[in-house]
Order: sequence, then structure tokens, then C-alpha cells
Amino acid sequence: MKSPRNLYKAFLFNFLKFLLPIGTFFTFSFWTFKSYINDLESDHLLKTGEKLVDFLVHDEDFLDNKYFGSEYIILITDSKGRILSSNIKLDNLRDISYLINLKPMPSQVQEISNYLVYVNGFPCGNSFCKTIVALSKSKIEKKVNLLLLSSLFSSIITALLIAFLSVLDIRKHLQDYELYSKELRKVALYLSHEVKTPLSIILMNMSQIKADDEVKQAIERAIKRIIKLMKNLKVLSELELKPKSITLINIKGLISELVEFYQANLHAKNLTISINHVPHVQVLSDYELIYTLFLNLLDNAVKYAKECTEIKISGELRNDRLKVFISNITDEKSSLDMEDKSYGLGLTIVDEIARRLGIQVSFKRDASLFTVVVDMQVNKEE
Repeated sequence: MKSPRNLYKAFLFNFLKFLLPIGTFFTFSFWTFKSYINDLESDHLLKTGEKLVDFLVHDEDFLDNKYFGSEYIILITDSKGRILSSNIKLDNLRDISYLINLKPMPSQVQEISNYLVYVNGFPCGNSFCKTIVALSKSKIEKKVNLLLLSSLFSSIITALLIAFLSVLDIRKHLQDYELYSKELRKVALYLSHEVKTPLSIILMNMSQIKADDEVKQAIERAIKRIIKLMKNLKVLSELELKPKSITLINIKGLISELVEFYQANLHAKNLTISINHVPHVQVLSDYELIYTLFLNLLDNAVKYAKECTEIKISGELRNDRLKVFISNITDEKSSLDMEDKSYGLGLTIVDEIARRLGIQVSFKRDASLFTVVVDMQVNKEE
């Protein structure tokens, strides 16, 4: 299962991935609605002003009225521009002179200075009075800013919710995958044990089988190959475990041991293996996993090498990094493809071990020469 840190990264990635389109949608919606806000406020101001004028026309005691409300500024003036009634303290209104001097424009809202204003006249006794209803644009801006904040908040909450649900879905699939992997490892271990045992018995009794020596050798090679495959299957099934025993490993000594082990298997193809310029340096790692890594790389080199050729193993030490090169000339009929690492279970194991131990493994091809490069950190306390 992924570590909490990886899940946090997945959550952050999904959050940013969903925030962009959702944020774009809400921002577009905001700018679309923003263009209608002034029109809506103007229509509402016009209707409010018309209703107020209609009320004042039928109210003989309009001077005794108290006009409440903090959204609109309401002023009643006489024909000479004197204020008869208002719902605010006039000291708080800096642009009062602009508002008082506005001419009546029925069925229309005017934009004056920082206000939207409706002005209309109505008869009051033997004279003619004027009603002024104004709305500060700063209040409209507050509504716009509130709408913007709501859009941003909605975008963030929506993206967080989707990211959270996506991470929960990832966790569920990882749990299912972990259960499946455990069952698969059990099957691999079972097959490795059950198949290897009878094959080993057959191998030990090869001398009693009545067949030509060439046939016996072919059967023996096939059985050894299957046993090795079962061993690799067992190793692959256990690779999710962390390295158990960390120790200092002499890489040249380990390679020499492997080459000596393979000497008996080289006669069939008339191959030779040479070790040149591999420095005597130590690597701090898990011996069994490092051994398995080089075992599989050397096995592939032997398997795909052209008959009567040499497998060359060399090394290079630079800046506390050791590079080991395993080169072999491939057979023209070989299906080995460096771009396709799936041709052998051995390289699957190599990739997994390299990832676990922080080792870099790369492949190069130059005409028929195939080279594997193993790059690892050497022990700095040598």
C-alpha cells in the first residue's frame, strides 16, 4: 500500500487537477453574473423609487414619516432644494449637493459620482416636491466581492471534496491490490516448492535413466533451467519485503564468485567470461539481493550471447559511484530487445531489486554488442 506521504501527494495532485477546471467554471460564472449585477440593482432601485413616489402622492402627512433602511439613501426636498426629510444624517453624506441638484427623470436611473440615483417629483400641497433615492456603488462592489469570494470558496471546497473522494478510491483499490498480491505470492511460493522438489529428485537420478549422454545433458539443462525459474519465482514473490541484512559487500569478489559458478555452463556455447578493471570497493547493501541481481544479469548475458564469443565484465569508479559493465555479443537470431524488458523474468527481478536498493540499471545496444550498466553508490567510509 502507498505510504501516507504518497497519498498526500496524490491528494494534492488531484486537488490541483480538479481546482483548475472548477475554478475556471466558477470564475467564468462570476464574470457572467457580475455584468448583470448593476442592471439588477438599477431595476430594483427604479421600482423602489416608483413605489415610494406613489406612496408620497397619496400621503398628506409625508413629513411625519420615518424612512428606515441602510441600503438606500432617501431624501425629500421642496421646490427650492431644501431637505424636508431624510433617513440618514446629512453630515455623513459628502455628495449631498450633487444629489439635491439633480433634475427629475421619471422611469430612469442616473449614475452620478459614486451613486446610482432615482429622482422624481410629486405634488405636495400647493407646491412641488422631489424624491431622491440613491444607492452607493461601494455597496454594489461589496456584493460583487462577496460573490467572488463565494466562487473561490466553492471552487476550493468542491476540489477538496473530489480530491478526498479520489484518494479514498485509490486506497480502496490499493487494499484490493495488496490482498491480491499476497494471494499471488502464496501461489508463487507453493509452486516454487512443489515443482522444485520432484525436479531435484529427477536430477539426482539422471544416472539411472537409460538414454544417450546428449539426451541426458539436454534433460539436465532443461531441469536446471526450470529449477532456476522456480527460484526466481520465489525471489520475485518475496521482493516486497525490505532488505533484511545490510552489510559491506566487495562487488569484485561477488562477481568473481558468480563467474566461477558459471564456468561449468559455458562449454555448451563455447563462451568465455573475463573480468577487467573492476575496482576492489565495497557497497553497503543486502548481499542476497545484490547477488540475485548480478546472477540474473549474468544469466541473461550467457543465455543471449553468441556462440564462441566473450562476455566482458568491467568497472569504473568515479565520484563515489561504481559502474559495472556486462557486455556480450548477441546472436543475430536472438529475439533480445533492449526496448522490451519483459522478455525475461530475470530482468523483472533485476528491476525490482534495483528499485528497492536504489541502484540504477540501464541497457545499451551498439550493433550486436549488448551492454548492461549497473550504477551504485560505494561505501564512503573506506
